Amino acid sequence: MAKTPTKSGTAKDKATKTTAAKSDAAKKTTATKTAAKAAPKKSAAKTSSAPKKTATKKSTADPAAELAKQCQQAATKFEKMEDGKYAEIQEKLEWCIGSYNYDKNPAGLAEYGKQALDRLKQAREEKPRNISQKLIDDLEKAVSKF
Repeated sequence: MAKTPTKSGTAKDKATKTTAAKSDAAKKTTATKTAAKAAPKKSAAKTSSAPKKTATKKSTADPAAELAKQCQQAATKFEKMEDGKYAEIQEKLEWCIGSYNYDKNPAGLAEYGKQALDRLKQAREEKPRNISQKLIDDLEKAVSKF
């Protein structure tokens, strides 16, 4: 025997169906948000499988550009030291860097890079904490290519 719904029973059924529909919609929304959060992780995993850049590219860089970079770091160090006896070499380095950027001729950089290297070594002997060994090694390596 089938029950015939009464008016009050029908309202209850409608309310139950509406609540069930809302909870289903909430579940779908939550599932969609979860899928959306998971999607970038999947794409990130795909991009991480791409070949990584290695340090070999750094060694194949233009030696003159590397020398310019190291001379710029040395000029910056001389500027930070705020000692008048390094002002001349700092100005010469900055001038040579500007000249190199204009005409791509590293002759001045090589000459003043060697002088800067000598001055940095002397400064390191006087105050070892002011000059990093890495700065000296990198400049020495760049200058040795010329």
